Amino acid sequence: MVYNVCMALKGILIVNAFLRSKQTDDTYELLLDGAKRAGIDLRLTTNADFFVSLDTGLVKALPENDMKDTGFILFWNKDVFLGRALERMGYRLFNSADAIEACDSKALTSEMLQGICAMPRTVKIPMTFNTIGYDDLSFEEHIGKELGYPYIIKECLGSYGGQVYLADSSDKAREILKMIEGKDCLAQQYIRESSGRDLRAYVVGDRVVAAMERNNADDFRSNITGGGSAIKYDIKKEQEQMAVAAVKGLGLDFAGVDILFSDDGPLLCEVNSNAQFRGLLEATGINITDALFEHIKMTVL
Repeated sequence: MVYNVCMALKGILIVNAFLRSKQTDDTYELLLDGAKRAGIDLRLTTNADFFVSLDTGLVKALPENDMKDTGFILFWNKDVFLGRALERMGYRLFNSADAIEACDSKALTSEMLQGICAMPRTVKIPMTFNTIGYDDLSFEEHIGKELGYPYIIKECLGSYGGQVYLADSSDKAREILKMIEGKDCLAQQYIRESSGRDLRAYVVGDRVVAAMERNNADDFRSNITGGGSAIKYDIKKEQEQMAVAAVKGLGLDFAGVDILFSDDGPLLCEVNSNAQFRGLLEATGINITDALFEHIKMTVL
Protein backbone atom coordinates (compact mmCIF):
# COMPACT_ATOMS: atom_id res chain seq x y z
CA MET A 1 0.00 0.00 0.00
CA VAL A 2 1.31 3.47 -0.92
CA TYR A 3 0.73 6.09 1.79
CA ASN A 4 0.12 9.77 1.18
CA VAL A 5 -0.36 12.62 3.62
CA CYS A 6 -4.13 12.50 3.38
CA MET A 7 -4.24 8.76 4.13
CA ALA A 8 -1.69 8.93 6.92
CA LEU A 9 -3.84 11.34 8.91
CA LYS A 10 -6.79 8.92 8.87
CA GLY A 11 -6.75 5.80 10.96
CA ILE A 12 -8.92 3.08 12.43
CA LEU A 13 -8.84 2.00 16.06
CA ILE A 14 -9.86 -1.67 16.23
CA VAL A 15 -10.80 -2.92 19.70
CA ASN A 16 -12.36 -6.16 20.89
CA ALA A 17 -16.15 -6.15 20.55
CA PHE A 18 -16.66 -8.39 23.55
CA LEU A 19 -14.25 -6.92 26.09
CA ARG A 20 -16.21 -4.07 27.62
CA SER A 21 -15.67 -2.40 30.96
CA LYS A 22 -15.36 1.09 32.38
CA GLN A 23 -11.58 0.67 32.25
CA THR A 24 -11.44 -0.35 28.60
CA ASP A 25 -13.94 2.32 27.54
CA ASP A 26 -11.85 4.92 29.36
CA THR A 27 -8.75 3.77 27.46
CA TYR A 28 -10.51 4.04 24.12
CA GLU A 29 -11.69 7.56 24.98
CA LEU A 30 -8.14 8.59 25.90
CA LEU A 31 -6.88 7.21 22.59
CA LEU A 32 -9.52 9.03 20.55
CA ASP A 33 -8.82 12.29 22.41
CA GLY A 34 -5.08 11.85 21.88
CA ALA A 35 -5.58 11.33 18.16
CA LYS A 36 -7.67 14.50 17.95
CA ARG A 37 -4.91 16.51 19.66
CA ALA A 38 -2.45 15.12 17.13
CA GLY A 39 -4.62 16.16 14.19
CA ILE A 40 -5.47 12.57 13.31
CA ASP A 41 -8.91 11.40 12.23
CA LEU A 42 -9.24 8.16 14.22
CA ARG A 43 -12.41 6.10 13.99
CA LEU A 44 -13.42 3.51 16.61
CA THR A 45 -14.36 0.05 15.30
CA THR A 46 -14.33 -3.50 16.68
CA ASN A 47 -13.06 -6.83 15.42
CA ALA A 48 -16.70 -7.84 14.83
CA ASP A 49 -16.92 -5.15 12.12
CA PHE A 50 -14.49 -7.06 9.90
CA PHE A 51 -14.54 -10.59 8.57
CA VAL A 52 -11.64 -12.65 7.27
CA SER A 53 -12.43 -14.76 4.23
CA LEU A 54 -10.74 -18.13 4.53
CA ASP A 55 -11.06 -18.48 0.77
CA THR A 56 -8.91 -15.44 0.02
CA GLY A 57 -7.22 -14.74 3.38
CA LEU A 58 -8.36 -11.12 3.05
CA VAL A 59 -10.64 -8.89 5.10
CA LYS A 60 -14.09 -7.60 4.25
CA ALA A 61 -15.43 -4.69 6.28
CA LEU A 62 -19.09 -4.04 7.00
CA PRO A 63 -20.44 -1.29 4.69
CA GLU A 64 -20.46 1.34 7.44
CA ASN A 65 -16.77 0.67 8.05
CA ASP A 66 -15.41 1.47 4.64
CA MET A 67 -11.60 1.43 4.90
CA LYS A 68 -11.03 3.86 2.04
CA ASP A 69 -8.18 6.32 2.73
CA THR A 70 -7.13 4.44 5.88
CA GLY A 71 -3.49 5.28 6.51
CA PHE A 72 -2.89 3.10 9.56
CA ILE A 73 -4.63 0.84 12.05
CA LEU A 74 -4.22 1.14 15.81
CA PHE A 75 -4.83 -2.50 16.66
CA TRP A 76 -5.87 -2.41 20.33
CA ASN A 77 -6.84 -6.03 20.13
CA LYS A 78 -5.52 -9.58 20.40
CA ASP A 79 -7.41 -10.94 17.39
CA VAL A 80 -4.16 -11.72 15.60
CA PHE A 81 -5.84 -13.73 12.85
CA LEU A 82 -7.65 -10.55 11.77
CA GLY A 83 -4.48 -8.54 12.25
CA ARG A 84 -2.42 -10.73 9.94
CA ALA A 85 -5.11 -10.60 7.26
CA LEU A 86 -5.11 -6.79 7.42
CA GLU A 87 -1.32 -6.80 7.09
CA ARG A 88 -1.55 -9.04 4.03
CA MET A 89 -3.74 -6.31 2.50
CA GLY A 90 -0.93 -3.80 3.10
CA TYR A 91 -2.19 -1.98 6.19
CA ARG A 92 0.35 -0.86 8.80
CA LEU A 93 -0.72 -2.04 12.23
CA PHE A 94 0.38 -0.56 15.54
CA ASN A 95 1.25 -3.06 17.05
CA SER A 96 1.85 -5.78 14.48
CA ALA A 97 -0.07 -9.03 14.76
CA ASP A 98 3.08 -11.11 15.36
CA ALA A 99 4.28 -8.76 18.11
CA ILE A 100 0.90 -8.89 19.86
CA GLU A 101 0.90 -12.68 19.68
CA ALA A 102 4.40 -12.79 21.19
CA CYS A 103 3.23 -10.66 24.13
CA ASP A 104 -0.02 -12.55 24.60
CA SER A 105 1.83 -15.74 25.52
CA LYS A 106 4.10 -15.37 28.53
CA ALA A 107 5.99 -18.48 27.44
CA LEU A 108 6.59 -17.10 23.95
CA THR A 109 7.70 -13.76 25.42
CA SER A 110 10.27 -15.54 27.59
CA GLU A 111 11.46 -17.66 24.68
CA MET A 112 11.92 -14.70 22.35
CA LEU A 113 13.72 -12.54 24.91
CA GLN A 114 16.23 -15.14 26.08
CA GLY A 115 19.69 -13.58 25.90
CA ILE A 116 18.16 -10.11 25.46
CA CYS A 117 16.70 -9.41 28.91
CA ALA A 118 17.50 -10.87 32.32
CA MET A 119 14.47 -12.75 33.68
CA PRO A 120 13.60 -14.88 36.71
CA ARG A 121 14.35 -18.59 36.29
CA THR A 122 11.38 -20.00 34.40
CA VAL A 123 10.19 -23.53 33.64
CA LYS A 124 7.52 -24.42 31.08
CA ILE A 125 4.90 -26.66 32.69
CA PRO A 126 4.11 -29.76 30.59
CA MET A 127 1.09 -29.38 28.35
CA THR A 128 -2.02 -31.47 28.86
CA PHE A 129 -5.55 -31.38 27.46
CA ASN A 130 -8.62 -30.02 29.23
CA THR A 131 -10.42 -33.30 28.58
CA ILE A 132 -7.61 -35.26 30.26
CA GLY A 133 -5.95 -33.04 32.84
CA TYR A 134 -3.04 -34.23 34.98
CA ASP A 135 -3.33 -37.83 36.17
CA ASP A 136 0.31 -37.72 37.28
CA LEU A 137 1.79 -34.64 38.96
CA SER A 138 5.17 -36.14 39.84
CA PHE A 139 6.82 -33.62 37.48
CA GLU A 140 6.01 -30.91 40.04
CA GLU A 141 8.69 -32.33 42.34
CA HIS A 142 11.35 -31.44 39.77
CA ILE A 143 9.97 -27.91 39.36
CA GLY A 144 10.05 -27.42 43.13
CA LYS A 145 13.67 -28.55 43.27
CA GLU A 146 14.59 -26.26 40.38
CA LEU A 147 12.88 -23.09 41.64
CA GLY A 148 12.45 -23.66 45.37
CA TYR A 149 9.34 -22.74 47.34
CA PRO A 150 7.48 -20.54 47.07
CA TYR A 151 7.37 -20.17 43.31
CA ILE A 152 4.96 -18.50 40.89
CA ILE A 153 2.60 -20.34 38.54
CA LYS A 154 1.32 -18.29 35.62
CA GLU A 155 -1.20 -19.11 32.96
CA CYS A 156 0.44 -18.15 29.68
CA LEU A 157 -2.66 -16.25 28.59
CA GLY A 158 -3.82 -13.82 31.24
CA SER A 159 -4.31 -10.18 32.18
CA TYR A 160 -4.48 -7.94 35.25
CA GLY A 161 -2.68 -10.52 37.42
CA GLY A 162 -5.80 -12.67 37.62
CA GLN A 163 -4.12 -15.82 36.32
CA VAL A 164 -0.99 -15.65 38.49
CA TYR A 165 -0.69 -17.86 41.60
CA LEU A 166 1.75 -18.29 44.49
CA ALA A 167 2.69 -21.88 45.30
CA ASP A 168 4.24 -21.93 48.79
CA SER A 169 4.53 -25.71 48.95
CA SER A 170 4.37 -28.79 46.77
CA ASP A 171 0.81 -29.50 47.92
CA LYS A 172 -0.27 -25.96 47.03
CA ALA A 173 1.44 -26.14 43.65
CA ARG A 174 -0.34 -29.38 42.82
CA GLU A 175 -3.65 -27.91 43.96
CA ILE A 176 -3.14 -24.95 41.60
CA LEU A 177 -2.12 -27.19 38.71
CA LYS A 178 -5.24 -29.33 39.14
CA MET A 179 -7.38 -26.17 39.25
CA ILE A 180 -6.01 -24.81 35.97
CA GLU A 181 -5.23 -28.10 34.21
CA GLY A 182 -5.62 -27.93 30.48
CA LYS A 183 -4.38 -24.33 30.31
CA ASP A 184 -0.94 -23.50 29.00
CA CYS A 185 1.17 -22.34 31.96
CA LEU A 186 4.68 -21.85 33.31
CA ALA A 187 6.45 -21.79 36.66
CA GLN A 188 8.71 -18.93 37.65
CA GLN A 189 11.15 -18.10 40.40
CA TYR A 190 9.63 -16.01 43.20
CA ILE A 191 11.58 -12.78 43.62
CA ARG A 192 10.99 -12.14 47.31
CA GLU A 193 12.41 -8.61 47.37
CA SER A 194 9.93 -7.57 44.66
CA SER A 195 6.86 -9.14 46.29
CA GLY A 196 3.92 -6.77 45.82
CA ARG A 197 6.19 -4.28 44.08
CA ASP A 198 7.27 -3.71 40.49
CA LEU A 199 8.03 -1.10 37.87
CA ARG A 200 5.79 -0.37 34.89
CA ALA A 201 7.69 1.42 32.12
CA TYR A 202 5.74 2.57 29.09
CA VAL A 203 7.85 2.47 25.95
CA VAL A 204 6.98 4.19 22.68
CA GLY A 205 9.42 3.71 19.82
CA ASP A 206 12.90 3.68 21.30
CA ARG A 207 12.32 5.47 24.61
CA VAL A 208 10.51 5.19 27.92
CA VAL A 209 7.81 7.87 27.95
CA ALA A 210 6.68 7.40 31.56
CA ALA A 211 7.30 5.05 34.47
CA MET A 212 5.60 4.26 37.75
CA GLU A 213 6.29 2.06 40.73
CA ARG A 214 3.36 -0.14 41.74
CA ASN A 215 2.91 -1.42 45.29
CA ASN A 216 0.46 -3.71 47.03
CA ALA A 217 1.02 -4.43 50.71
CA ASP A 218 -1.70 -7.11 50.76
CA ASP A 219 -0.78 -9.21 47.72
CA PHE A 220 2.35 -10.54 46.04
CA ARG A 221 0.94 -9.07 42.80
CA SER A 222 1.26 -5.33 42.35
CA ASN A 223 -1.51 -4.76 39.80
CA ILE A 224 -3.56 -1.61 40.39
CA THR A 225 -6.72 -3.48 39.40
CA GLY A 226 -5.97 -5.87 42.28
CA GLY A 227 -5.83 -3.10 44.87
CA GLY A 228 -2.31 -1.82 44.29
CA SER A 229 -1.26 1.82 44.22
CA ALA A 230 1.22 3.67 42.04
CA ILE A 231 3.64 6.57 42.26
CA LYS A 232 5.82 8.26 39.68
CA TYR A 233 9.19 6.58 39.30
CA ASP A 234 12.47 8.02 38.06
CA ILE A 235 13.63 5.11 35.97
CA LYS A 236 17.27 4.05 36.16
CA LYS A 237 19.38 3.63 33.04
CA GLU A 238 19.66 -0.16 33.33
CA GLN A 239 15.88 -0.49 33.73
CA GLU A 240 15.21 1.81 30.79
CA GLN A 241 17.61 -0.13 28.58
CA MET A 242 15.86 -3.38 29.52
CA ALA A 243 12.40 -1.97 28.76
CA VAL A 244 13.43 -0.67 25.34
CA ALA A 245 15.29 -3.91 24.53
CA ALA A 246 12.19 -5.96 25.37
CA VAL A 247 9.99 -3.86 23.10
CA LYS A 248 12.47 -4.03 20.23
CA GLY A 249 13.10 -7.74 20.78
CA LEU A 250 9.40 -8.48 20.33
CA GLY A 251 8.99 -6.14 17.36
CA LEU A 252 6.60 -3.77 19.14
CA ASP A 253 5.96 -0.09 18.48
CA PHE A 254 4.77 0.53 22.03
CA ALA A 255 4.15 -1.48 25.19
CA GLY A 256 3.91 -1.44 28.94
CA VAL A 257 6.93 -3.32 30.31
CA ASP A 258 6.84 -4.75 33.83
CA ILE A 259 10.18 -5.06 35.59
CA LEU A 260 10.91 -6.65 38.97
CA PHE A 261 13.32 -5.28 41.56
CA SER A 262 15.97 -7.81 42.45
CA ASP A 263 19.11 -7.78 44.58
CA ASP A 264 21.00 -8.79 41.42
CA GLY A 265 19.51 -6.03 39.26
CA PRO A 266 16.31 -5.58 37.24
CA LEU A 267 14.48 -8.65 35.96
CA LEU A 268 11.88 -8.62 33.21
CA CYS A 269 8.47 -9.82 34.37
CA GLU A 270 6.28 -9.42 31.28
CA VAL A 271 5.42 -7.18 28.34
CA ASN A 272 1.92 -5.85 27.64
CA SER A 273 1.13 -4.91 24.04
CA ASN A 274 -2.14 -3.14 24.92
CA ALA A 275 -1.46 -1.98 28.46
CA GLN A 276 -4.06 0.23 30.15
CA PHE A 277 -2.56 3.62 31.00
CA ARG A 278 -5.06 5.58 33.09
CA GLY A 279 -3.17 4.60 36.26
CA LEU A 280 0.09 5.73 34.67
CA LEU A 281 -1.47 9.08 33.74
CA GLU A 282 -2.74 9.61 37.28
CA ALA A 283 0.60 8.62 38.84
CA THR A 284 2.87 10.61 36.52
CA GLY A 285 0.74 13.27 34.85
CA ILE A 286 2.03 12.00 31.49
CA ASN A 287 -0.46 11.06 28.78
CA ILE A 288 1.32 8.48 26.64
CA THR A 289 -1.06 9.04 23.71
CA ASP A 290 0.86 12.19 22.75
CA ALA A 291 4.06 10.18 22.21
CA LEU A 292 2.11 7.31 20.66
CA PHE A 293 0.50 9.38 17.90
CA GLU A 294 3.71 11.31 17.28
CA HIS A 295 5.40 7.95 16.71
CA ILE A 296 2.63 6.83 14.37
CA LYS A 297 2.85 10.06 12.32
CA MET A 298 6.64 9.78 12.05
CA THR A 299 6.34 6.17 10.93
CA VAL A 300 3.64 6.47 8.27
CA LEU A 301 4.27 9.96 6.86
